[in-house]
Amino acid sequence: MKICTYCKKKLNKENFRKIKRNNWIGFYPKCKSCESSLMQIKYGKNPIPQMLSNAKIRAKQKGLNFDLTYEYLKKIFPNDNKCPITGLPFQFGYKNNKKINKNYSPSLDRIIPSKGYVQGNVMIICDLMNRMKQDSTFDDIEKLYNYYLKLRNNK
Repeated sequence: MKICTYCKKKLNKENFRKIKRNNWIGFYPKCKSCESSLMQIKYGKNPIPQMLSNAKIRAKQKGLNFDLTYEYLKKIFPNDNKCPITGLPFQFGYKNNKKINKNYSPSLDRIIPSKGYVQGNVMIICDLMNRMKQDSTFDDIEKLYNYYLKLRNNK
Protein backbone atom coordinates (compact mmCIF):
# COMPACT_ATOMS: atom_id res chain seq x y z
CA MET A 1 0.00 0.00 0.00
CA LYS A 2 1.09 3.56 -0.68
CA ILE A 3 -0.37 7.02 0.00
CA CYS A 4 -0.80 9.41 -2.94
CA THR A 5 0.87 12.74 -2.19
CA TYR A 6 -1.90 14.55 -4.09
CA CYS A 7 -5.25 12.97 -3.14
CA LYS A 8 -3.92 11.47 0.13
CA LYS A 9 -5.68 8.14 -0.54
CA LYS A 10 -4.08 4.90 0.57
CA LEU A 11 -3.94 2.72 -2.56
CA ASN A 12 -2.39 -0.47 -3.85
CA LYS A 13 0.99 0.02 -5.53
CA GLU A 14 -0.59 -1.02 -8.88
CA ASN A 15 -2.26 2.42 -8.84
CA PHE A 16 1.15 4.12 -9.13
CA ARG A 17 3.54 4.20 -12.09
CA LYS A 18 6.82 2.40 -11.51
CA ILE A 19 10.21 4.09 -11.63
CA LYS A 20 12.97 1.76 -12.81
CA ARG A 21 16.56 2.96 -12.48
CA ASN A 22 19.45 0.51 -12.72
CA ASN A 23 18.62 -2.21 -10.16
CA TRP A 24 16.25 0.00 -8.15
CA ILE A 25 12.44 0.01 -8.52
CA GLY A 26 10.29 2.68 -6.92
CA PHE A 27 6.92 4.33 -7.46
CA TYR A 28 5.81 7.83 -8.41
CA PRO A 29 4.46 9.89 -5.50
CA LYS A 30 1.10 10.59 -7.22
CA CYS A 31 -1.36 7.86 -8.20
CA LYS A 32 -2.14 7.30 -11.89
CA SER A 33 -5.56 8.94 -11.51
CA CYS A 34 -4.11 12.13 -10.01
CA GLU A 35 -1.33 12.20 -12.61
CA SER A 36 -3.96 11.96 -15.37
CA SER A 37 -6.07 14.75 -13.84
CA LEU A 38 -3.06 17.04 -13.50
CA MET A 39 -1.98 16.30 -17.08
CA GLN A 40 -5.45 17.23 -18.32
CA ILE A 41 -5.27 20.57 -16.49
CA LYS A 42 -1.82 21.29 -17.94
CA TYR A 43 -2.93 20.33 -21.48
CA GLY A 44 -5.97 22.61 -21.19
CA LYS A 45 -3.65 25.54 -20.48
CA ASN A 46 -0.90 24.67 -22.98
CA PRO A 47 -1.01 21.74 -25.45
CA ILE A 48 2.57 22.21 -26.73
CA PRO A 49 4.45 20.07 -24.17
CA GLN A 50 2.10 17.13 -24.82
CA MET A 51 2.36 17.57 -28.59
CA LEU A 52 6.15 17.61 -28.33
CA SER A 53 6.27 14.52 -26.11
CA ASN A 54 3.87 12.56 -28.33
CA ALA A 55 5.82 13.50 -31.48
CA LYS A 56 9.09 12.36 -29.92
CA ILE A 57 7.54 9.00 -28.98
CA ARG A 58 6.06 8.53 -32.49
CA ALA A 59 9.37 9.46 -34.14
CA LYS A 60 11.22 6.88 -32.07
CA GLN A 61 8.59 4.18 -32.75
CA LYS A 62 8.64 4.86 -36.52
CA GLY A 63 12.39 5.42 -36.79
CA LEU A 64 11.93 9.03 -37.99
CA ASN A 65 14.18 12.04 -37.55
CA PHE A 66 13.32 14.36 -34.67
CA ASP A 67 14.77 17.78 -33.79
CA LEU A 68 11.76 19.75 -32.52
CA THR A 69 11.89 21.92 -29.42
CA TYR A 70 9.28 23.56 -27.24
CA GLU A 71 10.47 26.98 -28.45
CA TYR A 72 10.09 25.98 -32.11
CA LEU A 73 6.54 24.65 -31.64
CA LYS A 74 5.60 27.79 -29.70
CA LYS A 75 6.95 29.88 -32.60
CA ILE A 76 4.91 28.02 -35.26
CA PHE A 77 1.71 27.74 -33.18
CA PRO A 78 -0.84 29.99 -34.95
CA ASN A 79 -1.02 33.36 -33.15
CA ASP A 80 -4.78 33.56 -33.60
CA ASN A 81 -5.24 30.08 -32.06
CA LYS A 82 -7.01 28.93 -35.25
CA CYS A 83 -6.38 26.08 -37.66
CA PRO A 84 -4.73 27.62 -40.75
CA ILE A 85 -6.74 25.29 -43.03
CA THR A 86 -10.27 25.57 -41.60
CA GLY A 87 -9.96 28.98 -39.93
CA LEU A 88 -11.76 27.52 -36.90
CA PRO A 89 -10.46 28.03 -33.35
CA PHE A 90 -8.52 25.17 -31.81
CA GLN A 91 -10.35 23.41 -29.00
CA PHE A 92 -8.27 21.73 -26.36
CA GLY A 93 -8.73 20.66 -22.82
CA TYR A 94 -10.85 18.04 -21.13
CA LYS A 95 -14.39 17.78 -19.81
CA ASN A 96 -15.44 14.74 -17.76
CA ASN A 97 -12.08 13.07 -18.56
CA LYS A 98 -12.69 13.30 -22.34
CA LYS A 99 -10.97 15.62 -24.79
CA ILE A 100 -13.12 18.54 -25.88
CA ASN A 101 -13.96 17.97 -29.56
CA LYS A 102 -10.78 16.16 -30.59
CA ASN A 103 -11.52 17.05 -34.25
CA TYR A 104 -10.51 20.65 -33.61
CA SER A 105 -7.64 20.07 -31.21
CA PRO A 106 -4.21 21.22 -32.41
CA SER A 107 -2.26 18.47 -34.13
CA LEU A 108 1.32 18.30 -35.33
CA ASP A 109 1.40 17.51 -39.05
CA ARG A 110 4.47 16.30 -40.95
CA ILE A 111 4.31 18.09 -44.31
CA ILE A 112 6.41 15.39 -45.97
CA PRO A 113 5.82 12.33 -43.75
CA SER A 114 9.07 10.55 -44.60
CA LYS A 115 11.22 13.50 -43.46
CA GLY A 116 10.07 13.07 -39.88
CA TYR A 117 9.47 15.55 -37.09
CA VAL A 118 12.06 18.14 -38.04
CA GLN A 119 12.01 21.92 -38.07
CA GLY A 120 10.61 23.22 -41.36
CA ASN A 121 8.65 20.01 -42.00
CA VAL A 122 5.87 20.39 -39.44
CA MET A 123 2.86 22.63 -39.02
CA ILE A 124 0.09 22.79 -36.45
CA ILE A 125 -3.35 22.14 -37.89
CA CYS A 126 -6.57 20.74 -36.43
CA ASP A 127 -6.68 16.99 -35.88
CA LEU A 128 -9.54 16.54 -38.37
CA MET A 129 -7.48 18.00 -41.24
CA ASN A 130 -4.42 16.03 -40.17
CA ARG A 131 -6.37 12.75 -40.20
CA MET A 132 -7.80 13.58 -43.63
CA LYS A 133 -4.31 14.19 -44.94
CA GLN A 134 -2.69 11.19 -43.19
CA ASP A 135 0.07 9.96 -45.48
CA SER A 136 -1.49 11.32 -48.67
CA THR A 137 0.63 13.00 -51.30
CA PHE A 138 -0.21 16.40 -52.75
CA ASP A 139 -1.35 14.59 -55.91
CA ASP A 140 -3.72 12.39 -53.87
CA ILE A 141 -5.23 15.42 -52.17
CA GLU A 142 -5.58 17.25 -55.49
CA LYS A 143 -7.34 14.23 -57.06
CA LEU A 144 -9.72 14.02 -54.10
CA TYR A 145 -10.46 17.75 -54.30
CA ASN A 146 -11.07 17.65 -58.08
CA TYR A 147 -13.34 14.62 -57.75
CA TYR A 148 -15.56 16.28 -55.15
CA LEU A 149 -15.50 19.58 -57.02
CA LYS A 150 -16.74 17.75 -60.12
CA LEU A 151 -19.49 16.03 -58.07
CA ARG A 152 -20.63 19.35 -56.63
CA ASN A 153 -20.70 21.05 -60.03
CA ASN A 154 -22.77 18.22 -61.53
CA LYS A 155 -25.59 18.66 -59.01
